[in-house]
Amino acid sequence: MRISGKSILVLGLAMVLAGPALAQRQRGQGGRGPAAGGIAGLLQNESVQKELKVDKDQAGKVTEAVKKVQDQHADDFAKLRDITNQDERRQKSQELTKTVSDETLKAVSSILSADQVKRLKQIELQQAGLQAFTRPDVQKALNLTGEQQDAIKTLNDEAAKKRQELFQGGRRQGGGGQGQSQMTALRKESMEKVQKLLNADQRKTWKDLTGDAFEIQRPQGRRQQQQ
Repeated sequence: MRISGKSILVLGLAMVLAGPALAQRQRGQGGRGPAAGGIAGLLQNESVQKELKVDKDQAGKVTEAVKKVQDQHADDFAKLRDITNQDERRQKSQELTKTVSDETLKAVSSILSADQVKRLKQIELQQAGLQAFTRPDVQKALNLTGEQQDAIKTLNDEAAKKRQELFQGGRRQGGGGQGQSQMTALRKESMEKVQKLLNADQRKTWKDLTGDAFEIQRPQGRRQQQQ
């Protein structure tokens, strides 16, 4: 997948923050369709493919499946750019990314093995970070109380506002390691706060849902080319 240096930077920053929140900002500048967030973005990442042990035959089929789903929603992603309200755009982006992720996961489930799909889901939840706890299926699996859900929503809203500020600041400064490190620190801080809200059983369930920690490797060499 060939995309411009600017797109790689934006995608990298977005996925550090759990991907879906800012995925709509990518413009698909390399001619390969709409933004690659969520499951689609993970499947197109070389380090994720390696972790999943995706073979050459599977890789080709996965690429075709991902592109097909993205092409079907190209107009939906284009409409996001017409939304001027940041909160509304973020909400619509999250909803669209979830839809695309669900459809992509369904499309590749017949290509990948059950173990590969399970690990893919674990990695996606890790990348979703704080936002994962706002999902009905995760809330049900963890048996979150109403009080816990309200507290997590507050944390999520606060983190989203800080992410937006950091993202905009990074764009004004042309990107860079400092902005990304600040976002990573924000993500870690937010997750630590959520963990403190969970009881022992809920923390164990979360560990089972996410599996072993995995750090995604992203292209570094192209970041300076567009500057």
